[in-house]
Amino acid sequence: MREGRASRTAQHNALFRALEQRLPQPLFHDPWARRFLRGRYRLLGLLPAAPLARAIDRRFPGPRAAVAVRTRYFDDALAAALAAGIEQVVILGAGFDSRAHRLAAMRRVPVFEVDHPATQALKRRVVGRGRSSSVRYVPLRLGAGGGSETDELSAALAAAGFAATARTVFLWEGVTNYLDEPTVDATLRFVARSAELLLFTYVDRAILEDPTGFEGAAESIAHVRRLGEPFTWGLRPAEAASYLAARGLELLEDLPLSSLARRWYGEKGPRVSTYYHVARARCRG
Repeated sequence: MREGRASRTAQHNALFRALEQRLPQPLFHDPWARRFLRGRYRLLGLLPAAPLARAIDRRFPGPRAAVAVRTRYFDDALAAALAAGIEQVVILGAGFDSRAHRLAAMRRVPVFEVDHPATQALKRRVVGRGRSSSVRYVPLRLGAGGGSETDELSAALAAAGFAATARTVFLWEGVTNYLDEPTVDATLRFVARSAELLLFTYVDRAILEDPTGFEGAAESIAHVRRLGEPFTWGLRPAEAASYLAARGLELLEDLPLSSLARRWYGEKGPRVSTYYHVARARCRG
């Protein structure tokens, strides 16, 4: 993303979540999504939802519904983790995530939102002061380069009140595909030492080498490149378990969103990106 400007892909995701609210039988409830929209995204958010969703799906097959499916999956996963006794949540690359405000269970524990300062500044203006006392904002740009990023993350979290001994879940949604290998590697190792559970997304590395093998991938990759936020990292699904194990994590679940979508959409739902995965991993340190 460009320095000093909120993420354009974060605006895309907010638009997709806002549209989902106005479709029949939405997968989740997010009354905040539309409030984060700016410029043309705000105008698009005023159009009739169903025709706009169909138009987006024709032009870019997969990403809109993929955002809806992964949002529902992580809503459910966080609710289950909190019910099992998780005591604090860290959201890496929080963007316009509103779970701290819309999920009742999240309001009972500290939530640390780590994100680029420009995106976070816009979010804070929209949310306003005192909306949720559980939220701790941690302005930090992961992937900015340099070998001390996780040291900076550790220090920034500690300064915000992160409790090193508390049972913790990290959520890393829609972020890894915009980072480089050293940043992903170092962050995974940090999370493995600092938490009990990691929830995250990744893209199949094959799309970085030949996007034509996945429906809609070439269009999506070209689009985010034009936005200045290109895909730069991916993981081969067959290697995910061993890759995570080498970094202190045990893979518990790994699902392509296209497969997961059938749980809620059935066989006749919208197209969902086949290259995008959601995963759960236990942290072993």
